[in-house]
Amino acid sequence: MDIHRRAEMTGLLGYESPLDRALGAFFAPVNGTARVAGGSIDLDVVETPEAYVVKAEVPGVAKDKIEVKVEDRDVTIAVEYRQEIEANGKALWRERSFGKASRAIRLPEAVDANAAQAKHVDGVLQLTLPKIAKANAKQITIQ
Repeated sequence: MDIHRRAEMTGLLGYESPLDRALGAFFAPVNGTARVAGGSIDLDVVETPEAYVVKAEVPGVAKDKIEVKVEDRDVTIAVEYRQEIEANGKALWRERSFGKASRAIRLPEAVDANAAQAKHVDGVLQLTLPKIAKANAKQITIQ
């Protein structure tokens, strides 16, 4: 049996140059896609009229190892991947990573952190972040 290491596909045609990596890291805080703590959390963000829905892939992470912080427009998801220790036998091959990972994003508008909801089902964390209702402008009659 042959064992082959899986290659990551990034950038144009699967290649990401050192310049691409440097520029990506430089602009990440500006475009709201900063990845920190050495890990990667893939996510989708959907906007509805009432809320933002964030779905983050966190396979193999127990819900008590997930931390979510919401403040104004900023959302941070942090997780801890655990290494499984083999009770019988020794590991011949390890590709799964362990440690901590986090992801920070900035939403277009502020959300109500007190009304936020989180669900963790089948390795997917789903956050429902209600938008803060905008105050309606009212015309005032001058007397």
